Amino acid sequence: MFQQVARSIVLGCFLVSASAFPRVPTSFVLVGDSTTANGTVLDSGGWGNGFCGSTNPAALTPSSLAPGTPCINTAKNGATTGSFVADGSFNISLANIKAEVAKGRRTLVTIQFGHNDMKIAPPESMGANLTTMVNQIRALGGEPVLVTSLTRRTFFDNGTIQDLLGPWADETILIAQQQQTHLLDLHAHSITYVEAIGPDAAHRLNRSPDDNTHLNENGTIVFGRLLADLFNASFPSQLPIIPNPGLTFNITNGIPSY
Repeated sequence: MFQQVARSIVLGCFLVSASAFPRVPTSFVLVGDSTTANGTVLDSGGWGNGFCGSTNPAALTPSSLAPGTPCINTAKNGATTGSFVADGSFNISLANIKAEVAKGRRTLVTIQFGHNDMKIAPPESMGANLTTMVNQIRALGGEPVLVTSLTRRTFFDNGTIQDLLGPWADETILIAQQQQTHLLDLHAHSITYVEAIGPDAAHRLNRSPDDNTHLNENGTIVFGRLLADLFNASFPSQLPIIPNPGLTFNITNGIPSY
């Protein structure tokens, strides 16, 4: 019964007056790996659809943003900070940033890596690449927002998360401090949430039963909202984010919505 009620809260429409949002037109560009990217195949799927919204008829996911807010997800499955630049994906991100800035829009650019960087290089290597990305985004007039890695939902027997991503999350925090960017600590907050709801509820957000990294539609809704709430905390009363009090309450209080 609770899950049915929660789902109606999650997917329901919230009527918000246009005057409730800032007058500065805002756009979002998302940069990252598969835990940000839109999930179209197995072994993919992140929080991007839950933040930007999706028009995919097979999985119509509501946006966390006010209607008419551009939200361009350029994240790529399997990407590291190095490969994202080397294969031209970052050039696509930069082109979108440049286009939104040229329209006179405040352009916020999330950057979230770590899941794949940790497989090939130490945190400092990712940190150097993040610094370069931050500088290039700023050179175009965009506002970089560093995001720590979404946690994997792999638990020890005592119900705590087996966290291997911590050093890469710490490196992201360090670069945010050094470069004086906004920071959304998704890593810490997602660990807190999944430990609170427990393994069974956490695994109901999996893209497939054994995939503790990627998200199904319910997972992208939950963590897209968590990202939206972190944005609101970092940019109070500045962004065109639609409130979802029911889901925010559940996340804040460690209650499963699915």
